[in-house]
Amino acid sequence: MQARRIAIAVPARNEAERIEACLRRLAALAIDARVDCVTIHVLANNCQDDTAACARRVAATVARPILVRPLELPPCRANAGWARRVALDDAAVALGRPGDVLVSTDADTLPTADWLIRTLDHIDAGWDAVAGLARLDPRELRAHPRVHRLRFAQIRRYQASLDRLKAADDPAEPWPRHFYEGGASMALTLGAYRRIGGAPTPPVGEDRALFDAVRRAGGRVRHPLDVRVITSARLVGRAAGGASDTLARWGEQPEAAPIEGLEPLPGERSPPSFVALERATRRARALAHLTRQSGELAEAV
Repeated sequence: MQARRIAIAVPARNEAERIEACLRRLAALAIDARVDCVTIHVLANNCQDDTAACARRVAATVARPILVRPLELPPCRANAGWARRVALDDAAVALGRPGDVLVSTDADTLPTADWLIRTLDHIDAGWDAVAGLARLDPRELRAHPRVHRLRFAQIRRYQASLDRLKAADDPAEPWPRHFYEGGASMALTLGAYRRIGGAPTPPVGEDRALFDAVRRAGGRVRHPLDVRVITSARLVGRAAGGASDTLARWGEQPEAAPIEGLEPLPGERSPPSFVALERATRRARALAHLTRQSGELAEAV
């Protein structure tokens, strides 16, 4: 197989404090013989700080090419959706063949050293797109108030149990897997990107919209546990309605209110509250166990 080109898109807005660590990690990512070249494309959009200058300083000190484009998006497009779209379009220019790979992450995110290699493993296995797994930075979590830390831990246990339940009922993608689809870790072939006509541009949720578009176009999306990044756990982010806003709301909302943004259990109309979350987690685990047993019994018969 001919070696692939890889282009990494990094939309960044007012990320002067964090983008150096992100770019140095991207510049040091491991590759193997399947990779022809890797280029990194930073879109410094609507910045009021030194994001672009910081990115250029890193570019001057690393071997891997980093291209930095400052851009002032008009007010009607100054959102996460359009920033991601322009960054991906810029990166796609560096690619040529349908099998080349377009990757994206966020400027407040640190991929593991094998991020690209593990991504290619799944692309080579026939998947058109790869949604990597993002974990919150444990150092930042430790700095949050205790109520935030406890609630994040509760939600993570619930989501892990719900993932196992959903996976038991989804033969299209094998377990182990996750169900996270976020801008911190996205990859798809250039062919898949061309088929969907470029990235969708909703003001929030552009990451999930992109993977939905791949599926609507007949593509297959993999959610592997071995494609991993560590992303910021800050409570004040750069995109209105983004992950930081969600984290902040989880720490502040009343205990008896349904948890905003959380998926309900099958058969329930609304998500559980924090008061009911541990009970809902136990129920999800029990349902996953029963579903798995039913499948094993059907195979045996």
